[in-house]
Amino acid sequence: MTRLLVAVLLIASTGGCTSRMINERHDATCKAQGTEPGSKAYFQCRLKQAVN
Repeated sequence: MTRLLVAVLLIASTGGCTSRMINERHDATCKAQGTEPGSKAYFQCRLKQAVN
C-alpha cells in the first residue's frame, strides 16, 4: 500500500512540473514573436500553441 501511495505521489508531482514547463515554453514562444501578455495577439498565439 505504501509503495502505491509513493508511486502516485511521484507521478502527480512529475505531471505538475511538465505542465509548468510547457506553459513557460508557450509563453516564451509568444513573447519572442513580439506579442504582449494580455493582448489579443498574445491570446491567439497561446491558443495556437495549446492546439499544436
